Formats: sequence, C-alpha cells, structure tokens
Amino acid sequence: MITTRKPRTKKSFNQRMQELAQEYMKLHNVDTIELEEVANWACETGRYQRRPVSMEQQCRRELADALRVQHYTDHQGREIRRMHPVRIKDAGEQMVIWADIITAKPSHMRLSLQQSRSGIAADCLAHSAIVDSYNENNRYAESLDMFDYDFNKDVAERKLPTDYPDEPPSE
Repeated sequence: MITTRKPRTKKSFNQRMQELAQEYMKLHNVDTIELEEVANWACETGRYQRRPVSMEQQCRRELADALRVQHYTDHQGREIRRMHPVRIKDAGEQMVIWADIITAKPSHMRLSLQQSRSGIAADCLAHSAIVDSYNENNRYAESLDMFDYDFNKDVAERKLPTDYPDEPPSE
C-alpha cells in the first residue's frame, strides 16, 4: 500500500543524510558501509556542513545521554535504570521531564513505562514490516520465518540465574 504525503519543498535533515549514504554507496560501488568512512568522506568533500550546536543544546543532549545510562542496584540486587523520561507537550512545545525511579510519583512512572512500551511495540511493527518486505521482494526468492514478538519467554529466560555451583545439587 502506497500512501501519499503532502509534498515538502525543503528536504528533511534525515533525507539529506540518507542521500549522502546512498551517494557514497553508488560512488564507491559498495553494498555495505561503515559510518566512520562515510562521515570522513562527507566532511572532506564538503558534502556535510553544519552549524555547530549551541553549548546549551550540547549540554542538554549530553545530560539526556548520561541520564539514559544511569543505573543503580535495587534492594533485590537488580541493575535498574535510575532516571525515567516522560515526553509531554505543553502549549504546543515538546518537553521531556525526567524523574528518579526512587522518588518518582506513580503517575510519572506509569506514563514513562507506557511510552517505553509503545516504543517497543513500534519497533516490533517496523521489524515485522521489514521481514514481510524482505520475504516478498528479495532477489533470492527466500522466505525468512516470522519472529515471535511475545517476549515473555525471553524475559523469563533472562531472569534465570547465570552462576551455577561447580557441584551438582545433592538429592
């Protein structure tokens, strides 16, 4: 199914970056790319030029990156992500509010986890579309098995212990 979108007069940043990657692949006659090589080529040839971000923008980005990877060990010994974001719109402006899981109100955590789960579902839908498209269009006439998107078994398996005693348990 092909959907039509409102035509844009100006290309998005992502479209320009995608075109850079495609241009590199075509120019160098390759099917795979390593992004460091593409970035070096794009900068050296003047195909990529960008105004530097402000110190505030850079700080905000680096804060978000740092908060995203901050973990702590809970009372049960689990490594848990400490800071949790909620994306909200206020008067048409997008904001991200972060809260520490230790002090976060249930409403914040509920919304953060709901948004996270929605992201996982969107990733599964996109993954499924990729599998379907590959199966219907690959030049090898091969069909890959569809993946199971019920992760309950995966979660249960990953919760199993990873350290085992050297000796088998006595009966």
